[in-house]
Amino acid sequence: MSYRLSADIGGTFTDLVLVDESGNMDVHKTPSTPRDFTRGILTGSEEIVTARLGSGDLAPVDTFVHGATVVLNALLQLKLPRTGLITTAGFRDVLEIMRTNNPFMYDLQYVKPAPLVPRSLRLEVRERVRHTGEIVEGLCEDDVRIAAARLREEQVEAIGVCLLHAYANPAHERRVGAILAEEIPGLTVCLSSDIAPEWREFERTSTTCINAATVPIISSYLGRLSAELRDRGLRRDLLVMQSNGGVMSTDAACKWPVRTVMSGPSGGVVGAVTLAAQIREPNVVTLDIGGTSSDMGVIANGKAVTVVESIVADGWPVLAPMIEILSIGAGGGSIAWLDAGGALRVGPQSAGADPAPICYGKGGIEPCVTDANVVLGRIDPEYFLGGRMRLDVEGARAGVARIAEATGLGLEQAAEGIIQIANTHMSKAIRSILIERGYDPRDFVLMGFGGGGGLHTAAAMRELNIPHGVVPNNPGALSAIGMLGTDFRHDRVRTLVRAIDDVDHAEVEGIFGDLEDDAAGALRAEGLAAEAIEVERSADLRYVGQEYHLPVACPPRGEALDTSALAALFNRAHERLYGYSTPEAPVQLVNLRVVGIGRTEAPALPRIGKRVDGVAPPPREIRQVYFGGTGWIDTPIYTVESVLAGDELPGPSILEDPRSTMLILPGQRGVIDELRNLHIHEVEG
Repeated sequence: MSYRLSADIGGTFTDLVLVDESGNMDVHKTPSTPRDFTRGILTGSEEIVTARLGSGDLAPVDTFVHGATVVLNALLQLKLPRTGLITTAGFRDVLEIMRTNNPFMYDLQYVKPAPLVPRSLRLEVRERVRHTGEIVEGLCEDDVRIAAARLREEQVEAIGVCLLHAYANPAHERRVGAILAEEIPGLTVCLSSDIAPEWREFERTSTTCINAATVPIISSYLGRLSAELRDRGLRRDLLVMQSNGGVMSTDAACKWPVRTVMSGPSGGVVGAVTLAAQIREPNVVTLDIGGTSSDMGVIANGKAVTVVESIVADGWPVLAPMIEILSIGAGGGSIAWLDAGGALRVGPQSAGADPAPICYGKGGIEPCVTDANVVLGRIDPEYFLGGRMRLDVEGARAGVARIAEATGLGLEQAAEGIIQIANTHMSKAIRSILIERGYDPRDFVLMGFGGGGGLHTAAAMRELNIPHGVVPNNPGALSAIGMLGTDFRHDRVRTLVRAIDDVDHAEVEGIFGDLEDDAAGALRAEGLAAEAIEVERSADLRYVGQEYHLPVACPPRGEALDTSALAALFNRAHERLYGYSTPEAPVQLVNLRVVGIGRTEAPALPRIGKRVDGVAPPPREIRQVYFGGTGWIDTPIYTVESVLAGDELPGPSILEDPRSTMLILPGQRGVIDELRNLHIHEVEG
C-alpha cells in the first residue's frame, strides 16, 4: 500500500493530510514553528504517519507535496541575502525609478518601497540590443569582469542579470552568465531571459532580482528538509506547490523560487476547484481564513482565475503566472486594538503561532479574533484540536475585557465587535476581487475553509448577499488536500509584439513549438510519461496604444490560427471585464504563452451514506452561544462524525470536528452532502 502526504504551513498551524490508494484519509494539525518551519513539518509528518502505520518511517509514502511559504516570508520580513544586479549601461536605476504613478491616489505621503538591490550593488555593462533582437552594440566583456570583481569584493551571495531587451535576444545575457561562472564559480546567478523572458523592463528586473535573492534561501530550506525526510525513509523527491496551482520538483523550485511566492494559498484554491466540480458549482469565491491572514480567490466556469503579473510583499512586481489571490491581514490571530481616536481596529498585526492568541496559553497578551470567538461560546475550549489542547477561557475574557473597558462596551458587545470588524474586512475584500473582475457576488457560491473559515462563512455570505455558502469537510486541511491532487505544471512565455493583422503564422507556430518542447521537456525530466502531458496555448492581446493586455486561448498544435477569431475573443473578454469593447480598433499581439501540464490522479474523497429515517441526529450538547442582536441562545452542537448525507441543521447551530468549528447563524439552515460538506442557506421568508 502506497500513500500520499502533504503539508501546508499556516501562520499558526501546519496542516498535514495522509491518503492511501483507496482514498482513506487522515488529517492532522500541529503548531507551526516560525523559527524553523521544517521542525513543524517533520514533527507533524511523524505524528500522522505513526498514527496510521504505527511508526514514523516514511518509506510507504510515495508522494510528499509541500506548500512552501519560505519565499514569501523572506520577502515580507526583508530577510534577504546580499544580492547584486548587472544591467545595461544607463538602466542602473530601473529598480529605484519603478513606475511614475502613485498607486494610492489620495495618499500624499506615499513613498516608494526601497529597491530590492541597493544602488552600490547595481552595476552597468556596455551593450545594447533592440526590441527586435538586433544587436546594436556588442557586449563589453571587460565591463562584466570588472563588475564581477566588484561584486565578489562586496561578498554578494546572488546576482541577477537583466539586460535591455534580453527577452528578444538572450545572447548577451548568456555570455554574462558564462563570465560570472568563470569569475565567481558556485555563486547563484539568475538571467532574466530564463526567469521572465518578456517585456516590461522594471517588472522583468524586479522578478529576476527577487528570484536571485531567494534562491539561496529556498535552496537551504528545501535542502535541509529533503535531507531530513530522506533520513526518515522518504524515497522520492519532495514536490513543491507553485503559485500557478501546479507542483514541481525540488530542483525546479530551487531554480525558480519566484514561482512559489503564493505556494500555500494556491493549494486551497486548487482544492476548491476539485470540490466545486464534485458539487457541480462552476462559480465559487473562496475564503481561506488562517491564523494570520484571509486569502480570497475566484473560480469562474470551473477554473481558477489566474494572473501573469502580481505585486508581492512591499510592492514589488512579479512576472509569473499565479492564481489570483487577494490576501488581507484578518485571521484568527489578528489582534484587536484601539487607534489614536479610540476606535476599535482588528489586524493586520497578528499574534501568529508565537505567542499566539491569549486562549492558547502560550504567552499571548493581545486579544485576537479567536479569543473573541471563545468569549462568545462559539469555540468549545474542551474540544479544541479534538481535546489535545485546552483553551484558556478566562485569559481570553480578560483580554477582551480590556477592549470592552476602553470602548465603554460590554464584554460580549466588544467580542462581537471584534468579529464583525474582521467579517467586514473579509467581505469587502471578496466584493473587491469579484466586482473588479466584472462578476456579481450573487452569482457565486462562497466556500469558506482554513482553520477559521467555518466560523465566518455564514456571516460573510449574509453581508455579501450570497445565497449559498459551503464549508468543506476538513475545512482546515483543504489546502493540504488540494495539494495531493495537483498536476505538475510549467509555464513558458515569449514576447512577440505584432499587429494581429500582420502576424506571420509560421513565426507564431515556430515560437509555440519551441515553448511547448521546453515545457514538455521539463515535465519529462520530472518523471511524467508522454501520455500524461498536455499543452495549452494562449496569447496576450491588447488594443494598439493600450498599456496592458488580456489573455485569449489559442487552438492546439495542428489547428490553424485564426487571427480574426482571436480578435473577436479579445473583444468579448474586454467587454466582460471593462464593460465595453471597441471592435473597430486595431488589436495587437504582445506575448505567446504555453502551459505544460503533467496530469496526476487526484485521490478519491471519502463519501458517506444517507440517513434512512431522514431524522437528523440529536446534538452532542446544548451550549449557550452569543449572537449579536439576540444575546445568548441555547444552541445545539453537532459533531461531524454524527451527521450523514441529507441531514439538516437549523440555525443557530454549530457543527464541530476535531480541527475546526462551523457556525450556522439564526435565520439560516445547514445541509450535509455525501462528501460531508456543510451547505449553508438563508431561510426564505
